Amino acid sequence: MKRVWRWIAVLGLVIVLLLVIGGVLFLRAATPPAPSAFYTPPAPLPPGVPGTIIRSEPITTNLPEGAVAWRILYLSTGLQGEPIAVSGIVIAPEGESAAPRPVIAWAFGTLGVVPECGTSHRNDPFALISALDVMVREGFIVAATDYPGRGTPGIHPYLVGPVEAHAILDAVRAAQRLDAAVGDRFALWGASQGGHAVLWAAHRAPEYAPELVLVGAATQAAAIDLPGLFEATLDRPIGGLLMSQALYAWGHTYPDADLDTIIAPERRAQFENLARTCLTNPLAFVRMREIPPLSAFLRADPLALEPWRTIVHANVPHGAIVVPLLITHGTDDPLIPLEGSVAEAARRCTQGEDVTLMRFPGVGHPGSDDTGASTIGWIQDRFAGRSTGPTCGR
Repeated sequence: MKRVWRWIAVLGLVIVLLLVIGGVLFLRAATPPAPSAFYTPPAPLPPGVPGTIIRSEPITTNLPEGAVAWRILYLSTGLQGEPIAVSGIVIAPEGESAAPRPVIAWAFGTLGVVPECGTSHRNDPFALISALDVMVREGFIVAATDYPGRGTPGIHPYLVGPVEAHAILDAVRAAQRLDAAVGDRFALWGASQGGHAVLWAAHRAPEYAPELVLVGAATQAAAIDLPGLFEATLDRPIGGLLMSQALYAWGHTYPDADLDTIIAPERRAQFENLARTCLTNPLAFVRMREIPPLSAFLRADPLALEPWRTIVHANVPHGAIVVPLLITHGTDDPLIPLEGSVAEAARRCTQGEDVTLMRFPGVGHPGSDDTGASTIGWIQDRFAGRSTGPTCGR
């Protein structure tokens, strides 16, 4: 009998140790790594035009098959026209190319607003790029910006359209400076926040980067109707998580946007803690039921109070786009309603733009893994110069 109890005690100890080890491993996996010194730009910044590479280093682990890749720190342009440093990655097929390679500029979705929430500094910086293996296999160079403040010091200007656009376009320029085989023809592709960024980049490309040749832009579940998104998520936990990041970022981006005017003082600490959460952190989703809705933090409606109202509307991506545009969206998206993409496609069609709208039954958010094959096929057609055919009014 004593032997049985001894074995029970040993078994209990083993279980406790396994739980402790498992907890430690989970916390390590759930805690985003801090960016290394690579991401701290020199002060002052070196002279150079947007897209100038400050530094780069090869990435040698977790590479897609047949690919080479680099981590980059490059010059871009801030909201007031000032030079800023931005990080990102460039992925290319192995081997030489007799002809310039086409570029796909990938725009990441919502991941957070602090440096730890970036992707290029992680052990697997490629995990959140949809269909990357297909893009490499098809001969594309992929340029993926972290955006400012996700990797580099500071607060990421989340859903601030011009800054997103500059970071994306300058990542393409940086890729050209990194690899002589990179051509000047490129396409844009992004999901969720990345879709918002793509619409802004497609609009600004002719003026901001006229030396580049944009052949088309593709979005998946894009954050287009920002006022509608605020209203739709106001009383939901996902709104507490995502919209707190938007307000927090805008409060650090626009000098006249004072968070004290809209956030209840007794909720300020909880609000900031939530706003600084990285969505690369599994705990953000494990604890979703514990997250208060955005309305629990507010003392005033941002859509009714200046300068917040102007900031929201100023960052809606409604600018004209002169290249073919693909808008894809899943019918089961629980975060960004499909109706927003349908309405945007219709609005752009009435303005004479070349728009293709694709609905994907049963696909949720963001859904870019599910729509990737169709999107890459559409992008290949744009590089080949094929007509999109009649797309509006269907």
